[in-house]
Amino acid sequence: GFGWGQLSHLLAFVFHVGGLCPTHAFAHTTLSERSGADLSVAAVITCSNGASIALSGSAAVPGNAHEAAGGQLGKYVSARFFGDEGMAVYEGYDQQPDSGRLQLSRRAGGLDPDDEAALASAASFAFENYDQAGTGPESLCSFVDACLGREHYVGAGAEVGLAVVRAIDAMYRSARSGRLEACAPGEGAGIVG
Repeated sequence: GFGWGQLSHLLAFVFHVGGLCPTHAFAHTTLSERSGADLSVAAVITCSNGASIALSGSAAVPGNAHEAAGGQLGKYVSARFFGDEGMAVYEGYDQQPDSGRLQLSRRAGGLDPDDEAALASAASFAFENYDQAGTGPESLCSFVDACLGREHYVGAGAEVGLAVVRAIDAMYRSARSGRLEACAPGEGAGIVG
């Protein structure tokens, strides 16, 4: 379903960038009448540092993200981080780099040199690269580089991957039970930990 498919990518991004570790999830899903797979998910995830994540997504976007015909724009991704020092927003259509960018806003105003460097490196929106004429997503290229012993970027290592699996498992259990569920292995958990 949508949770294991597309939301896993967004959650990996949020956990990696935010340095977050999920502890509990409450969710609702809308299921396909034909297959029973989840088409839409809405969830609240709490984290070990007290942060909370409000998450929603849907596979019910019309059109085909691989064809521009009919006005299809691809998936729209929006990640907003709010914290003590300000906020960061990263959003846009995943196949249109000019549709978005990283935006930073500090409560104290102004930006420090690290902020300026981050903004310069994310001057356009790039989330998933699935251009069929390209070399594949950068995550796959990094995996190949790692296998070949080359320098590589680890965007979603084992700890982030485990956090994503635990969060999505808790989301699906919550959607079935109607209750808040723990994001850790235990009785009733669908994963091994």
